[in-house]
Amino acid sequence: GLLLFLVMFIFSIFGMSNFAYVKHEAGIDDMFNFETFGNSMICLFQITTSAGWDGLLLPILNRPPDCDLEKEHPGSGFKGDCGNPSVGIFFFVSYIIISFLIVVNMYIAIILENFSVATEESA
Repeated sequence: GLLLFLVMFIFSIFGMSNFAYVKHEAGIDDMFNFETFGNSMICLFQITTSAGWDGLLLPILNRPPDCDLEKEHPGSGFKGDCGNPSVGIFFFVSYIIISFLIVVNMYIAIILENFSVATEESA
């Protein structure tokens, strides 16, 4: 469990630094976005469960004219609400592979542990 949290923590910080100002559309809205740490963790949990991760990826793949390169963000020196497709694809693919490997291994470990306990009780 802690390993999955560590992976989510690292990817959450990375997502905040790269996708915080992506235009709100499709799966990215006021609650599901990478603007804050909490919202970023919620998005990563959604990706871990493989529920609607494509809706989160779609706005990150936006390029002009679907987004505004000159949009100002008060309190930040960052301009624009376009995503970065190459970084976005790398981010999502690597997170999905890593998180699924961890989750699948946790399930297998739990099943094997329960099987071991059951065989010890029956013997």
